[in-house]
Amino acid sequence: MEIKPWDEYFLDLAKTCATRSNCLRAQVGAVIVGEDKKIKATGYNGTPSKVESCVERGECYRMKNNIPSGTKYETCRSIHAEQNAIIQAGQDRCKDGTIYIWGHNFICILCKRFIVQSGIKQCVLKKDEDSPIIRVSVDDLRKELENQR
Repeated sequence: MEIKPWDEYFLDLAKTCATRSNCLRAQVGAVIVGEDKKIKATGYNGTPSKVESCVERGECYRMKNNIPSGTKYETCRSIHAEQNAIIQAGQDRCKDGTIYIWGHNFICILCKRFIVQSGIKQCVLKKDEDSPIIRVSVDDLRKELENQR
């Protein structure tokens, strides 16, 4: 029997979290894990509690209006998976942890801010089954934010 490496294990859990998404455009999941390899919180992209989702409406405003990914976040009804996981965990449970993200190979500017502020140390991303695992340190995110105009 072969034991699955930690990164693969937590990315698989993030992939499962993505199946709860009520977003028509993208299904993204996130898992925050402590240094002790214990899960602190999970999240997926979707609308806030008791807010009608695009699935329920039958359309996505962003898709309908051809709004490019990574722009005009204020037009989206959903909260990002990374943000949802951080909100669920709280800063004290995020400190020095790793966030595993399934469904993206980049971190948007809003989530970079959340992640840096939360105390998370490292990000591990995987877009889909055929994509490589991408590792990003929070120090790199912090530098990107400092260099932002």
